[in-house]
Amino acid sequence: MKKTVALLLIIVLCFSLCACGESENAAFRTLAALGTKQYAAICRGGDELAGAIDAALITLGKSGSISAISLRWLGKDRCTLSADAPAEAESAAISRPLIIGVEQEFIPMAYEDDGKLCGMSVELAEAIGTVLGCEIRLQLIAPDEVGAQLSSGNIDCALGFDPGSVKADKYHISPSYMESDIVLAVRPDSDVKRMKHLQGCRIGIINDPIVAAAVKNTENLTKYADGATQYLSAERCVSALDNGWCAAVAMDSIMLSFAAAQAAAR
Repeated sequence: MKKTVALLLIIVLCFSLCACGESENAAFRTLAALGTKQYAAICRGGDELAGAIDAALITLGKSGSISAISLRWLGKDRCTLSADAPAEAESAAISRPLIIGVEQEFIPMAYEDDGKLCGMSVELAEAIGTVLGCEIRLQLIAPDEVGAQLSSGNIDCALGFDPGSVKADKYHISPSYMESDIVLAVRPDSDVKRMKHLQGCRIGIINDPIVAAAVKNTENLTKYADGATQYLSAERCVSALDNGWCAAVAMDSIMLSFAAAQAAAR
C-alpha cells in the first residue's frame, strides 16, 4: 500500500487537476470550482484541551512542520499557518491519551495499510502529540459524524475537517492550517463542456457536508442538474462516473487528484 501511495504521489506531481483547462491526458477535466474547503481541528466548546491543540498547531505551522508534512503527502505546501500566525498560548500538560478522529477512506489524508493508519492527518496528529507530550489514539470517522463523535465523547478532537460541518457556537474551531478547492469534474472526453450541458443529468458527490453545501449553493449547477447521488468514497464516485450513473462528480481537489492518479496508474 505504501508503494502504491508513493507512486500515486509521483503521478500527482506530474499534472495538476486543481484548475480549469487540464491536458487531454488527465483522468478528469475540471468543469468548475465550487468553493474552498478549510482544514482545521474541531473540539467540544469549552473543552480545556482545545487551547492546547490550537497552540500545538500554531507551533507546528510556525516551525514549518505542517508545510513539510504537506509536501511529503501532497507534493505541495498547502499550509495556511505561517510565521505571521498569532503567538501560541502556553499549553497545559495533557496527562491522558488524546483521541483524535481523522477522515476515513481519504487517501492521502488517512487510510489503513496492513492494519496501520497512515496519511497526512495521521502524521499531523502524531506531531501534535509530540508537541503536547501525550499519547495519541486515532479513530476513523466520516465527515458527517464529526459533531456526533465529539458530543458523545468518542473523540476529543476531529482533525482535517472543514469547520463549516458543525455549528460554530457549539464547538471550538482551531485556526485553519490548510485549504483546498471543491471542484466539479467530468471525464476528459465528456460532452459536458459547461454547466448547462448537465441539463437532465445527475451528478455524484462525495459524502461530505461541505461538498454537498457547495453544490447546493452553486445556482447554475442546481438549475441544470437533475439531482445528486451521494457516494461514500472517491472510488465509488469515480466508478459511478465510469459506469454512466452520473455525468460529473464533486469532491475535494486533493481527493480528486489522487483518484486521477489511481486511474492513470491502472
